[in-house]
Amino acid sequence: MREIHLRWSAQTVAASEYAPIASIAHNLEVVGHLDIGENGIRQLISPTFCDGKGPDDLDEVPFLKVDTVLGKEKGGYLVVWNSHPLSMAAIKFPDIHILPPYTYGGEGISIKVRGVPSGISEFLKITRKVLPPDVVKVVEMESNESIIQTLLTERQIECMNIAVASGYYQHPKEINLRELAELMDTPRSTLQEHLSRAEIALMHWGSEQVE
Repeated sequence: MREIHLRWSAQTVAASEYAPIASIAHNLEVVGHLDIGENGIRQLISPTFCDGKGPDDLDEVPFLKVDTVLGKEKGGYLVVWNSHPLSMAAIKFPDIHILPPYTYGGEGISIKVRGVPSGISEFLKITRKVLPPDVVKVVEMESNESIIQTLLTERQIECMNIAVASGYYQHPKEINLRELAELMDTPRSTLQEHLSRAEIALMHWGSEQVE
């Protein structure tokens, strides 16, 4: 797995097809993708408009179409269809994922893309033809095994593996904590401590991945 961070400066945006947005919004923060189709990507956006500008002005941008306006009382979000060639290029690669939140607007463009190396490479080739980025940062993702070894001790990993293999985490449980402790010849309180610490570490890590 690989991740790349792409950045386009305000100057690059001003000289590109994104230029019409610069006078309308400082930033359009994409907080989620609602739909993907041949006509573009349906995005949930949190906008930071320039003075005197609003959602109606975005309809003047050739590749944007405002779908829904959610009032300030609902957070000031917009739902728009984005059909820019850069967005359309991302649709063609099933083995990459554009990671929200990311931004585009008068202050520049900043996105993160994660996927298999071959998909990342092909997407980057197209990106350089459509709108060459000013900054490309490649981040090699750690393997799941190395992440687990960083989060947990060897004993916690051992206890977790035996617990899973023995059906402790099945629903309903195939073995209870006392039986598992006897199987492992380990005091029940000690085993419970190892499993609890492992569960807490993994839950914290998991929540950070979807923030």
